[in-house]
Amino acid sequence: MSKKDSALILVVDDNDFTRMQLCHLLKQAGYQLAEASNGLEALATCTHLRPDIVLLDAVMPVMDGFTCCAELQKLPDAESTLVVIMTSLDDQASMEQAFAVGAIDFVTKPIQWTVLFQRLRRLLAADYAIQELRRQTQAAQLRETQMGMALEAAQMGIWNWDLLTNEITWSDTLQVLYGWEKGTFPGNYEAVINCIHPQDQDFVRYTDEQAIQEGINYDIEFRVVLPDGKIRWLASKGAVFHDASGVAMQMTGVEIDITESKESESALKIRANQQGVVAELSQKALAGIDLTTLMNSCVTLVAEHLKVEYCQILELLPDGDALLLRAGVGWQSGLVGKTSVSTDINSQAGYTLLAQEPVIVTNLHQETRFNGSPLLYEHQVVGGISVVIPGQESPFGVLGAHTTKERTFSKDDIYFLQAVANVLATARERQRFEDALKTSEERWHLAVQSSNDGIWDWNRKTNQVFFSQRWKEMLGYENQEIASNVQEWFSRIHPEQVDAVQQAIADHNAKKTPFFTSEHQIRCQDGSYKWILARGQAVWDQDGYVVRMIGGMMDISKRRAALSELQQVKAELERQNLRSLAAASASQLFADITLKIRQSLEIDTILETSVTEVQKLLHADRVLILQLRSNGSYIVRQEAVVPGLPVVSGQHIDHPSLGKGYLEQYRQGRMSATADIEQAAFQPSYVKWLQQFAVKANLIVPVFHENKLWGLLIAHQCDSPREWTPWEMELLAQLADQIGIALDQSVILEKETRQRQELTRSNQELQEFAFIASHDLQEPLRKIISFGDRLKTTCENDLSAQGRDYLERMQNAALRMQTLIQDLLTLSRVTTRAQPFVLVNLTQIANEVLSDLEVSIQQTNGRVEVGDLPTIPADPLQMRQLLQNLIGNALKFHRPQIPPVVKVYSQIFPSQSDQVSGVSETCQITVEDNGIGFAQKYVDRIFKVFQRLHGRQEYQGTGVGLAICRKIAERHHGIITVESHPGQGAKFMVTLPMNGNF
Repeated sequence: MSKKDSALILVVDDNDFTRMQLCHLLKQAGYQLAEASNGLEALATCTHLRPDIVLLDAVMPVMDGFTCCAELQKLPDAESTLVVIMTSLDDQASMEQAFAVGAIDFVTKPIQWTVLFQRLRRLLAADYAIQELRRQTQAAQLRETQMGMALEAAQMGIWNWDLLTNEITWSDTLQVLYGWEKGTFPGNYEAVINCIHPQDQDFVRYTDEQAIQEGINYDIEFRVVLPDGKIRWLASKGAVFHDASGVAMQMTGVEIDITESKESESALKIRANQQGVVAELSQKALAGIDLTTLMNSCVTLVAEHLKVEYCQILELLPDGDALLLRAGVGWQSGLVGKTSVSTDINSQAGYTLLAQEPVIVTNLHQETRFNGSPLLYEHQVVGGISVVIPGQESPFGVLGAHTTKERTFSKDDIYFLQAVANVLATARERQRFEDALKTSEERWHLAVQSSNDGIWDWNRKTNQVFFSQRWKEMLGYENQEIASNVQEWFSRIHPEQVDAVQQAIADHNAKKTPFFTSEHQIRCQDGSYKWILARGQAVWDQDGYVVRMIGGMMDISKRRAALSELQQVKAELERQNLRSLAAASASQLFADITLKIRQSLEIDTILETSVTEVQKLLHADRVLILQLRSNGSYIVRQEAVVPGLPVVSGQHIDHPSLGKGYLEQYRQGRMSATADIEQAAFQPSYVKWLQQFAVKANLIVPVFHENKLWGLLIAHQCDSPREWTPWEMELLAQLADQIGIALDQSVILEKETRQRQELTRSNQELQEFAFIASHDLQEPLRKIISFGDRLKTTCENDLSAQGRDYLERMQNAALRMQTLIQDLLTLSRVTTRAQPFVLVNLTQIANEVLSDLEVSIQQTNGRVEVGDLPTIPADPLQMRQLLQNLIGNALKFHRPQIPPVVKVYSQIFPSQSDQVSGVSETCQITVEDNGIGFAQKYVDRIFKVFQRLHGRQEYQGTGVGLAICRKIAERHHGIITVESHPGQGAKFMVTLPMNGNF
């Protein structure tokens, strides 16, 4: 039974029989019933039950039917209750009154039941239809409101084009998208075309005509020019509607703002191109391309991809006052390589060096931080970016990109320029390292070749020995006649001395002796024996085992007793010491560069980050990196996978389908994108193998290392098939290139690490060799001096004047050589034989030094003034040596005819606490004189070994004293500096910590 058949009917009649009869008949018809005997009861019942129809008698006591009907209309939702008046009054006035008070129908008594039932059924049906229509209308209004809100939120507008009248209707949202005020759109086609970008108008017209003529769907993207001149991208989709005869009547569609996605797409493309440029430049740098060629490529590619007219690389000159235009594009001919820019903070380049961060200029003429250089103004530069090209100790220079237009640069532009600068920095440091290594190797080979000793290097693990050519020549052999093993050495030692030599080696290996030293006989090629002095130094590993031993062999069967031989040894020693110091400097530079590269390259971290970030960005179920092994199989290096899927990290993968043919496409640089592995043309075994890892779609790109296939970067979709977009494929390819670059850099790091270790070993060997040579030369010098003294004492009167002159020169040269060797040993002992720090009263030390220098003070008629000096933790002997060298130099280098005046005083400076050394304040000891002075440009030179500013005839000395002072200061965690001018004396300042660790 329908709703209208089960309606609730209220019967109101004061006649009980009529009311009961009506209720009985209506109940049989299937209606629900309620009763009331008068109007008041009817009102109460309607308020409580809300009947669908009220059959209301017109004439009743208490309240008649007309009054009751009028009152019923005042109840809430009165329109939902239908009132039918029943009366025996069959006149026009009663009928009009009934309808006037709100009755829906009028029935006269006596009632014809069939007619009443038909009226009731039709009234209920009509009411049900009205109620349903009302509900549908309300629902339509709600949907229209919701649709409007959704379109507005989505920035989507609706349009309708009447092709017969050419009238176009726009929604309010669409008018806003075109920049019109709501309600101001003229509503014609030409108004729409005038809003479209001039370059897109013909395209839009053609597409519209094609859609109308061919009846195809309308789908297009175009630009509109807003009233304020801004550009907005819109996507428009629509359909053409035809009448029964096929004539196009109207087009209807929607348009949406896609400006943001278009800009993102453009930015992504630019970013990908920029990353490609960085990868290309990195590959060139790793391939060892010449630095100048690389810089020219950098400025060309930067100018092209940033779309600027000018690009430059400014190299910081050694004096730090100017930057040389080393490479550039766009500048006037003849400027590159010749023009320089000031490093003053008022220039953009100088400001960039100081800021140590990218500097962006939108309009140079409005810039307040600095002024533009003449170079920029002469080329009408307005906007630009400049970044520092970093270096190990100081910046290499500045990389800049400039344009003649006012321009706002994006973050991607800044990151791109900084990435290129970092590539340049890496290439420059690599070239510096290679130059230093080449120089060091050349010096080492020169030292070996020019040394009179035979050099040997014994690998204790393999018993292989390197014998220098001189070592073999000393025994009369050609280079190829002696094998490189230890038996070649021991088999030639005199049989009676083998045990002693082996015992000396064992004692040194057990650290009973600081060096291996042995004088023994060794057999030559002709069978004769030659006395040699063998000396060496062992190298222990961290467990205390000897892994290596290096040393030299000197022919001592004949001693050079002539002065010429002594002078040759002196010259050779000086050259070797210079080489040793230079090699030490190169070794330190190499170690610093290697440490820097080691700290900045973490390949496992890069691989882990790569798979994690790609998985997040692509929303992939699994991202992994496979490394190709030499046997053609793979190992999973890194993996990022959603929980619940199989984990394959660390597994070795070897499947027949992944063989040579599979790899060939990746070796050629191609990628593979599979949307559904079950639909792809794969071998069933391969599909089954992939399914065990729950793979449904995959994207694979190759990773190259040193131009060879290293492995694969793979993204898996496991929940369902997936169509891979060009953007996703390009992203994965770019990331694979970056991983390849990281692999190349890690190989460089490994090579540099090995080279650094070799250079450190070479440097240590040279230092030890110099120490051994210096130490063993003292004995023959003492004999020369001693025999010279005896010769002078016993035979002076027997010698001619020329003979006495020769003797005097020989003794003086020997004394100078002895002094030089002692100074070198003193220099080396600053760190090797230093004493522990104790509290030292520097005033007391200074007074003791004055007592030692009393003769010099009297001879020069000088005066030394010592102020209050602090007590500090230090090595007392080295503090005495420091002050004696500085005060002694002040007395020695005085101006002629002017007595020297030397002042020694101190100052205390507070400083911030250092958690490592514990230093809270420092003291500065100053030794000031009124001597001859020197030019400030020689400051760095005077602290180097053997560097003198005056001839030996003018002032005595070896040129080692100030080098010793600097080494003492450095050993005490301090520094020594000097200020001086010619003819105005010198001021040496030693800054030392007041309370460091003992």
